Amino acid sequence: MEDLRNENQTEEIQITVTNTEWTEAERGQMREHGYDDMDILRAWLN
Repeated sequence: MEDLRNENQTEEIQITVTNTEWTEAERGQMREHGYDDMDILRAWLN
């Protein structure tokens, strides 16, 4: 039987707040206004 695992594998991509284009100061201001990391990522993705 043929091994098809490599053909069906997808690469997982992980995005973190450091991948956003915002500076640490901007992320700090967002956190001061109640944003957590998930909120920051959602704002960046939209």
